[in-house]
Amino acid sequence: MQEGKKQCLKSNMLNRDKGKLLEKRTSISAGDFPKLVTAKWPLGKVVLFKDRMFLDALVEKYNLLYTEIDYIEIKFIEVVIYHHNLEVPKDLTIDGLIIPGEIKKAIEKFNLPVKIK
Repeated sequence: MQEGKKQCLKSNMLNRDKGKLLEKRTSISAGDFPKLVTAKWPLGKVVLFKDRMFLDALVEKYNLLYTEIDYIEIKFIEVVIYHHNLEVPKDLTIDGLIIPGEIKKAIEKFNLPVKIK
């Protein structure tokens, strides 16, 4: 019985990881005072999939479909995400030295439906 559970868990993990296009540790901030959520590197994580972006800010996790993202603004050391998902805080920022370039390259390489400004 225990062997079956281990096999099922391993299969689920492989299926979940299979669709990842990019996964990077980074700093993430979401929300505005008094409900500000921050996760500094290496505690934050961004993962790009074919159809969505997943942000893990340690205490909060956000899933954004690309159809919910109006556009992203790539700056020198940050990515600002403008979206219309009411369940995710409006002020959503990913910070890091190489993260903006990595995200932009992945969007272009995999032809993801996200506008970049």
